[in-house]
Amino acid sequence: MHKHKKLRRAIAAVLLSAIVLCTAGYFVGGANTPRAATEYRKFLANTEETVSRAIRGAVKSDNDYENYQPICNIPETANGYIPQGYCYCEALKLHIISYYHAENASVLSFSDAENGMHTKTVYLQNADGTPFKGHVGGVADDTEYLYLCEDHSVFRVPLSTVSALQNGATIILREHIMTDVKCSYINCDGEFLYAGEFYTYYADGRYSTDRTHHMQISMTELHFAHCNAYRLSDLKNAFSDTPVAPAVPSMVFTTPNLVQGFARLADGTFALSTSYGRNTDAHLLRFSDVTKSDPDYQITYLNADIPVYSLSKDAQTDSLRLPPMLEGIDSDGTQIMGIFESGAQKYSNGKFLVNSVCTFG
Repeated sequence: MHKHKKLRRAIAAVLLSAIVLCTAGYFVGGANTPRAATEYRKFLANTEETVSRAIRGAVKSDNDYENYQPICNIPETANGYIPQGYCYCEALKLHIISYYHAENASVLSFSDAENGMHTKTVYLQNADGTPFKGHVGGVADDTEYLYLCEDHSVFRVPLSTVSALQNGATIILREHIMTDVKCSYINCDGEFLYAGEFYTYYADGRYSTDRTHHMQISMTELHFAHCNAYRLSDLKNAFSDTPVAPAVPSMVFTTPNLVQGFARLADGTFALSTSYGRNTDAHLLRFSDVTKSDPDYQITYLNADIPVYSLSKDAQTDSLRLPPMLEGIDSDGTQIMGIFESGAQKYSNGKFLVNSVCTFG
């Protein structure tokens, strides 16, 4: 009975928050035209996010998850590493996972895509010879390079270099581009490299994003995060040991809160993984190919006019409920795959642990 009362109070709080937001949107937001979010609208949206996050953490759902299928183990979690980024490398037929550690250098693990066997783990090093200890939130590949992201940088390493490394070897991260997003994930579809940021509201600003990324998308929806799309052909000569200016994207996508992973699929549609918290359901969201329509608006970036598309609720086509702590995702052309960080020792007290690369749907 107590649990049911808690649930009813939680639902009532969310409904009240949604009513306030919608009402304010009608009187303050005006028509469904994207525009810079006012401080009042941001306050309402962030209040709703805070309340919803608290409810998600307090009211635990059942563990009857059905929309995932493990295909191989995630290595290195037994050694204290926390998995973050994932990509399926078609050129090398490998599952590649990036990890960080509380004390040691960040690493990449490689597993054979055919049999799931862990083949090697390599350590990351800064150009000055010191251990690279970033979160390495995303990893991606094309036919020539492996890409890694950290903070406002995307690094690249030739796949030929990666392939030649032995277990326990070191990758030195030198060549990189600068971005205006604090990269939490990356993805590559062979034409574009996507780099995006994570947002959820805290008063201390721990997951804050640039104010220019805070947009009122419609009367009832605000977005606080961007994902930049860089045309690979434009990046050929942009990578440098010492870049002096951020790279210019070809297009930008606004994204909802809590995005941990991003994949552009073969048909042009999009998949986003959203999660936050060891006891809270994650979701895999699907969106239509919004680039087939006119941009929602434009931004001027280093004297270039950049089209902006919104991965909004209106464009969402599906949502899969998944176990907590879903992170990086990718596609092999036929299915979506990804990883969870819940199998890390740090999260061993979570409600549902998954230490596998999985397929979804």
